[in-house]
Order: sequence, then structure tokens, then C-alpha cells
Amino acid sequence: MGLRFLITALVLISLRTARGQEFVQHHLPNDTIGGEPPVVSVLPNGEVWAAWASQDTRTSPWTSRLHIRKLDAAGQLLVANDLRFPNPGGWLMLHGATPLPGDGLALVGHFDSRAVLIRVDANADLVAATHMSMSNFGERFTDVLVRPDGSLMVLGWCRTGGQQLPWVVRTDASGALVDAWSDRIPGMQGALRFSKPTTDGGTLFFGSQFASVDSSGMHVVKLDSAGAMEWGRSLAARQLIPVQAIQRADGGWLVLAEQMIQQGVLSGAPVLIQLDADGTIGPNTRIWADQQSSGGYSACSLDRLSDGTMVACAYVGAMNGTVLFAMDSTGSPEPSARFVQDTALALPIRALALDNGDLLLHGNRVDPVVAEAVPLIARWDPANPFPCGSSTVPVLTDSIVHGLDSSFVRIPLIPTVEDITAQILPDTITWTVSDPCAISTVVSAIPEVGGRLRVFPDPAVDRVQVEGLSGMHDLLLLDAQGALVQRWTRPFPQVMELPAVADGLYFMRATNGEGVRSARLMVVR
Repeated sequence: MGLRFLITALVLISLRTARGQEFVQHHLPNDTIGGEPPVVSVLPNGEVWAAWASQDTRTSPWTSRLHIRKLDAAGQLLVANDLRFPNPGGWLMLHGATPLPGDGLALVGHFDSRAVLIRVDANADLVAATHMSMSNFGERFTDVLVRPDGSLMVLGWCRTGGQQLPWVVRTDASGALVDAWSDRIPGMQGALRFSKPTTDGGTLFFGSQFASVDSSGMHVVKLDSAGAMEWGRSLAARQLIPVQAIQRADGGWLVLAEQMIQQGVLSGAPVLIQLDADGTIGPNTRIWADQQSSGGYSACSLDRLSDGTMVACAYVGAMNGTVLFAMDSTGSPEPSARFVQDTALALPIRALALDNGDLLLHGNRVDPVVAEAVPLIARWDPANPFPCGSSTVPVLTDSIVHGLDSSFVRIPLIPTVEDITAQILPDTITWTVSDPCAISTVVSAIPEVGGRLRVFPDPAVDRVQVEGLSGMHDLLLLDAQGALVQRWTRPFPQVMELPAVADGLYFMRATNGEGVRSARLMVVR
């Protein structure tokens, strides 16, 4: 089932004709203004909210816009609204959305360097937009959760005392501020990324914290139904950012995080972390697509399909493509994954599983006419084949080493609040919808020079041979954290003797000052 799903899940890159519940559309402005990837939210009746921001950087001052659409299950437009934010002002960016009681929508993000909460009604008409800030600099909201009483819990990060802090803002049903606070580890800066309601009426907040590059990581805070903090857990691991969490049958969670190890070709990979309902941190699995470099801090997603299996997708930043990993209900990945290179039709995507088994895919595509990235939304039945071509790559797994901390404290915050509703006006820039398959596919070049390395035997014990070193100056052996283990220079030996290292995943990386060639290597002694 996994590979059949993976083949069909990437159909957004070149769909032909929508049938039944299926649709594919990219949104093209009537001017050369690029749009950000859309945030999406699905209503119980199958209707889809989509919203994105755009910026016109050609004018002075820059103009930020908000575009809101509601689509039915077949992709037909139900309501639309385009709004222009006040000038002068910084960029508007959206980071999260959730349906409101009465079929409205709450949007969160930042505008003019301050966190912003936007509410629209069922017709996409603006109800209110509110700035909330501690310092008026570098702050944002990233997610919003509707409580059973209609109140909102909004999370993200703020700045106070020169530090970046994770923060939570609670509003009433009308969006008026009730209170705000930061649950944090003393001495550590941080940010909240997303929230999940728990079966006991409480809430989980997932975020990241950092003191330096090598002492960063992920944290989880559990609140009870009254909002009091029950426990907090911190995983200290290099640049680990939580992305999504899926609840297990036993009440625990499978958490997907992005990890960036270093800048460049060998940048990072998704990590699956087991979390029990009481906060106990269990085993973790980092998943790599063999011969492809995964990319941390980019588009990753995790969702459960209707049959209980799951899929994670990750953008392969250095290799220009998307890898989809199929997993069973426990989060164990299948031995192979589907890899599709980026094209002129699609950039990184995220996949959302719908109740009937369809997939809602959202991201960006590059439109060659306007030479801008424009929002892309697709709904597709995975029973249909994937027509655009893809490759199957082996999946390699290893684990990350992490430390634990639970010294969280709560700090009350008093943000300033500014209602900017009256400053937001109807916009003259409207967006049309086009079939993304009307434009021919252009595959982007892989940023390697003269092919790839081939390392054998793989797995290796104490020595390897390497093909593909012609024109290369240096050959590096790196561990899974990106640390240098061994270096060889020209003239390269015919057989490379491996140093005494632990079993696990390593990387061979050859450079010549202008490009790189790379390969993965498993060492088993």
C-alpha cells in the first residue's frame, strides 16, 4: 500500500483533468507579485479554507496583501477576499489557521515585526485584526487552538529583555486579550511551533529552545484543562524543530521534527520521536533517503491515512526534490521511499490526509510567465496513478543522541494590543486559477559536479573503495552529526582505510572548490 500511495501522492506536479472530488489549482495574480505557500484548514463538511500572503517589493514602501479562499470538496470557489495591509509596514506572513465556530477562520502570523491574529467570518469578510507585542520587533504567532468554550489559545514567540521567549496568548471568543505567559527553561531562548489538544481536556505545546547551535533542541509542555502547567520536557539536540504530532492508540504521540546538522549538501533529516502521555521520551528514528540529502528547516509534514498508516514528506533542499516516506501505524518506515525532483510545476509540498482517503497537498510552484512562486493547492484520490515519473530510493535509519531537561518555569507577560482592523482595505490585486499542467515540466539541475560518488562495499567494515573522484581535491568522511572523521587528499589511495568508528551512518563528501559529490555509507563492524 505504501508505495502505491507514495506514487499517487505526488500527482500534484502534473495532473491532467480533475474528476469527482479531485482538483488541482495554482493561484496566479494579475500582476507580477509572488505569493507565499498557503495555510489550509478543512471543515467537517469537506470544504477547504486556504489563505496566503503576498508582497509587492517593487514599490516603496512595500505592500503586503492577504488572500483568502474557501473551496468546496471539488475545488470550486465558494468565497474569496483580497485585502491590502497598511503602509508603511513590514511583510505579512501567515503561519497557521484553524476554523472558528460558525464556519469562520482564525489566521495567525506576523506583520510589521509583530504577532498578528486575524479573524474572518464564513464569507471571508474581515472581522478583526489585532497586533500583540512585547517589543515590536521580531515576534510572531505560529498556531492557534480553539478551546471548547470558543476562546482561543495562540502561540509563537516574543521578545523581552533582549531574549526570544516562547509565549502563549489566551483570548476570549471575540479575540480580546485575557492573559499571556511564557513557559520556558531559564537561560534558554525559544519559540513555540504548534499545539495539540489532549483527551483529558488539556493542551500540548511543542516548541524549540536554544542557547547556542550545539545546545538547541525541542521541548514539549503539557497544560491541564485549567491552563496550569503539568510538566515540561526538553530534548537537547542540535537544531531540532518539531513539525507535527500524531496521537498513538495508547494516548502517546509520534512527533515529527526537522533536524539541521550543518549548512550545505548534508543538511539534515526528519526525526520521529516517541512521546508517552505522561511525558516520557521514548526511542527516536531519524530517516534518510539514500543518495539524497534531506533538508532541515524546510517543508516537512506528517499525517495519518484512513487505514492507519502514515506518511512523512521532506524537502530535499540540496538535491531539489521531495521525498515521501511511507510508515506503518507505529511510525516504522518502509525500506524504500519515493523521490521526485523539483520541477517548474512544484516546489516543496506538505500533505494532509482527508477523511475519505483523499490527499490535500499544498505548497508553491514557480510560474515561468510571471517568474514568481505562486500558491498551489491540490486534492487527489490516491487510487489514480502518478504520471510524472519518480524514482525509488532506499531508506536508511539511525537515532539521535539527546539530553533531557525539565526545569521549566512560568513567566506572566503583558503584551501591548493594537487593533488594526480599520487600516486593512479591499485590494485591487486579484488572483486567477490555472491548471498547473498547462505548462511544460522543466527539471531543475542537481547541484553536483560531474556525477556522484560510488562507495563500495556498503555496508563497510574497515575499508572502502570510492569511484567518482576524478577532478576532486578532497574526500571527507563525516559522521551523522556532520563532524569530520577522516580527510584524504590527492593523490587518493585506491583503498580508503576507515578509522575505528562506531557502527552507524556516515557520509563521503568530495569537493573541488566549485562543487561537491556525496554518498552515504553504513559502517558495520
